[in-house]
Amino acid sequence: MLDVFIFLYQFADAFALLTLSAVGLMIIFGMMGVINMAHGELMMIGAFGAARSFQAGLSLPLAILAGGLAATVVGLILERLVIRHLYGRLLYSLVATWGLSLILSQGALIVLGPSTQGISSNFGNFVVGGLTFSVYRILLFAIAVCIIASLWALFRFTTFGLQARATMSNVEMARALGIDTARIYMLTFGLGSFLAGAAGALFSLTAPVQPSFGSSYTPIAFIVVVVAGSRNIIVGLTLAALMLALVKTAVTINLNILGGYVAMLAAALLVIRFSPNGITEWLQQGQALLRRPPAER
Repeated sequence: MLDVFIFLYQFADAFALLTLSAVGLMIIFGMMGVINMAHGELMMIGAFGAARSFQAGLSLPLAILAGGLAATVVGLILERLVIRHLYGRLLYSLVATWGLSLILSQGALIVLGPSTQGISSNFGNFVVGGLTFSVYRILLFAIAVCIIASLWALFRFTTFGLQARATMSNVEMARALGIDTARIYMLTFGLGSFLAGAAGALFSLTAPVQPSFGSSYTPIAFIVVVVAGSRNIIVGLTLAALMLALVKTAVTINLNILGGYVAMLAAALLVIRFSPNGITEWLQQGQALLRRPPAER
């Protein structure tokens, strides 16, 4: 039983890491088709914002919210000044956001310094079978699940969600129907920036807060997004995080942490090899097959 609990605990930890790291990038790429290379820097801004707010006397939940809002403000400024001119130009957006990532990281180094005092986790630990486990890691898993459920509800039941899905499906038709697609893009980029900043704020309790903070999470986020694809954002993100967390956990337990990350990358390469549009392509193919009459299957 202890081995099963250890596996489930590490699986939940890996799922939270993958989901929180990638959710902001997934929203921006899936809805807007923009490869945001500055995603890690938005996480860094969220981490700095949360740490400085906590040091100023805000409670931890408010400090995390402040970190997310700081990233949102920066993201909206970038969208209005740069990103809005690059919609539909994938390679241009990649190069431009890469340049923005360099500016933000070096600017943070100059303005905020090489590091700042982090936020200590006071959530404590619990013991199972003589081994100690972190309560905060379980909390991160619960937050990741809540974020996925909230995003599904947002895109499923709200007017913004309906307009965002219409814009994602056919931007010209959405514009012809009177939807302000420029506003939808701005709000979507703001939402992705907030999620990135909030993730950085949450991770600031587990990692040093410094200008290179986001570089540890950006590769992970891109692996998840590539595996997920852009056809169904929420389902793709969930399936990709579940699959990669399972691979990472199984290999990490039986080998080591480095082996877990290598196995996760290898799994992503296999998915790309057999399904270039992501894991949701398999799901759609399966649904299409089930809709066919039995005689045609």
